[in-house]
Amino acid sequence: MNNLAPFIAPALALFFILRRGLRPRRVKPNGLWTFPVVLTVLALLSLSHSGVPALLAVAAYATAVVGGFALGWFTAQHVELTLDPASGTVMSKPTPFGSALTALVFIGRFAIEYFVKGTPGGPPGAHIAPEHAANLIWLANAGLLFVAARMIGRAWHMWIRTRPLLAQIAAPKATE
Repeated sequence: MNNLAPFIAPALALFFILRRGLRPRRVKPNGLWTFPVVLTVLALLSLSHSGVPALLAVAAYATAVVGGFALGWFTAQHVELTLDPASGTVMSKPTPFGSALTALVFIGRFAIEYFVKGTPGGPPGAHIAPEHAANLIWLANAGLLFVAARMIGRAWHMWIRTRPLLAQIAAPKATE
């Protein structure tokens, strides 16, 4: 069981990514933050095993966060939202590209760590130079931060976009 422990976080992340990304779903404005927060916590847990990053890595992380947030914000403009006035439900149709991007970044990050260290959280392996291994790891970490920031940017924009739809439902009920 101890050998499988490093694989729990990536397996959970992939499970949630694939489960949520394969079907249309009801948008719950107050629950929009749940998945991005879980994904961010899992990404930060993965990064906690990497040690203190170099200055260049911190710059890459900051760029990844800003770029991911911007991409999430702008791609949320293209998510199709539909409103069912009878039930008051807002539905969103997920984009396959976004789900695939998120899953591929998580798979890539843990594949690189496995290649470099032999196992997630393990010591660097002898089959790759340590300076190259560190660069691969921080690039993969930047990818995780990119995905987490993209999800947060998307959730924020979706929260803003659902407010007018919910106001349309609330307005007739207030006049009754």
